[in-house]
Amino acid sequence: MLAENIQLVFIKGEILENQNTIIEGRNVKVGDMLVNRLVPVEYVENVGPFLLLDHSYPIGIKKGLPLSPRLNEHPHRGLVSFTYVIDGEVEHFDSLGNREIVTKGGAHWLSAGRGVIHGDRVSDCMVHTGGILHVIQFWTNIPAAHKGDLPQYKALSAEAFPDASLSNHAGVISILLGKCGSYESPVQSFSDAFLYRVTLNAKSEFRISIDEEMKSAIFVPDDLVIVNESLVGKSQLLILGNNCGEIVLRNPGISNADAYILGGPEPAEPVIVQGPFAMNSQKEIADAYLDFFAGEYGAISQTRNA
Repeated sequence: MLAENIQLVFIKGEILENQNTIIEGRNVKVGDMLVNRLVPVEYVENVGPFLLLDHSYPIGIKKGLPLSPRLNEHPHRGLVSFTYVIDGEVEHFDSLGNREIVTKGGAHWLSAGRGVIHGDRVSDCMVHTGGILHVIQFWTNIPAAHKGDLPQYKALSAEAFPDASLSNHAGVISILLGKCGSYESPVQSFSDAFLYRVTLNAKSEFRISIDEEMKSAIFVPDDLVIVNESLVGKSQLLILGNNCGEIVLRNPGISNADAYILGGPEPAEPVIVQGPFAMNSQKEIADAYLDFFAGEYGAISQTRNA
């Protein structure tokens, strides 16, 4: 459903290390879906350990509308794929034998390790009942020491992620990846990546301190949010300049607004992203393709019933 292949996208202006930069992204067709690709971009290959951010625009699934039986399956190696369902239902298949559905507020977490094939699509139930589908997908790097690990998968419900109420009735923060204070995501972060969903109540403000050694960015899918005095919204990503220190989020509107804080340290070794693989050298990329064509990642046999 979401990212199968990397391609560079357009960004207005040039990234300056000590300035905040808003990225608008560009439409990319991935499988059956039209997505806004925000990372990588022409001047930004990654945000710390985050190698990809695809935003699947909210679309209405008409009740009983026939959808493609294709699973859009594809391989991965050397990265973690994290598919978060803002609204709707997404079904996941992989060559490990997993077949799971997650709903609103849940996620599919897939650590590809040394190689796996997976695919995802709108659930059959949603095809029959209709509704709004709204999804975002992230890729994070796996350090070289763990790229040869066995692949792992977890289906996570909304309740699986720890959350906390913000002070002054400002809203709620959910820990999707990494740690925040005493709260920790239920899935492993090999690269010290962090990803938080902050839901701000109307006319509310939230402040959070980020280690100055961390690269960070704010993604806002819908309603406008003011981030360190920059107005961000409608599928935009604000990449924060070096030594940001504190992030201030403010919702000027009269309804709730969501913002996703993401980041982490820069990878300790060179990372090459080509197609669906993230490795440390061109030879390792070539080996990833050779192993895939040799059938070493397994196969998926399931298809949607006609």
